[in-house]
Amino acid sequence: MKTNRMAAQAKESPPLDDRVLDAMIGQTRPRIERAMKILRRPQARVGVIPSQLGRLLIAESDRGIAAIHFLWTDGAERTLELLRKKFDLIENEASARRIEAEIDRVFEGDFSAMDHPLDLSLVESDFKRRAYTSLRKVPPGAVITYHQLAATIGQPDAQRAVGTTMATNPIPIFVPCHRVIRSDGTIGNYGGGVDNKIKLLRAEGFEVGRDLRLPTGAVMGHRHTKIYCRPTCSAARRADPNNALLYADAGHAQHEGLRACKICKPE
Repeated sequence: MKTNRMAAQAKESPPLDDRVLDAMIGQTRPRIERAMKILRRPQARVGVIPSQLGRLLIAESDRGIAAIHFLWTDGAERTLELLRKKFDLIENEASARRIEAEIDRVFEGDFSAMDHPLDLSLVESDFKRRAYTSLRKVPPGAVITYHQLAATIGQPDAQRAVGTTMATNPIPIFVPCHRVIRSDGTIGNYGGGVDNKIKLLRAEGFEVGRDLRLPTGAVMGHRHTKIYCRPTCSAARRADPNNALLYADAGHAQHEGLRACKICKPE
């Protein structure tokens, strides 16, 4: 009897107006789309390329380069594991080859190739994100110390943490951790090997000596005053070192819009 009454009521109910139906669908669509976004995982295109730095594993999402791993070092499986947590991986050599061409352009002196968009999905620490973002503002032909980089993100006592951050950089070359050196002027370590750090620094204008120190012709450029000096200049010693970068030579400093100090008159 109950079933018969429900059927009778259904027959008596007027059909839904198309406008009412469209409104109901419109109200539910945002919730459906949000649910579908949760279900759909982003993709990352992966491939292996040769380079002047050796064979590299490359991963690129729709947002940018997500990972670069030097394949002769340990940790490739770990890198793939981290990528799988964030992305559905698809093999795509064409994507990797495009990045290979950009790395080649770096060694030809075209540093605009390093402006490729990045995807920092593998970076879960806010501290690391800020360090990498700040580091990308250090131009080719300039270096910064671990202490200075820590200071630029407001934590000058965290230089050891910055060192760890550089060692775990998921996107070397494009997040240029090769531009971070020790306070004593030596180039320090590099996840891709010291020899590769030297190659990258030389490509950007630095002649690294056998003692792994930067050349004596390097100049100190101050980002606030826009003046560059010899590192031994009295004006350079008075300035805040945390606002300075070391440039390979006067030409690189001038390229970044800096002018020569009138006291030490660097060449």
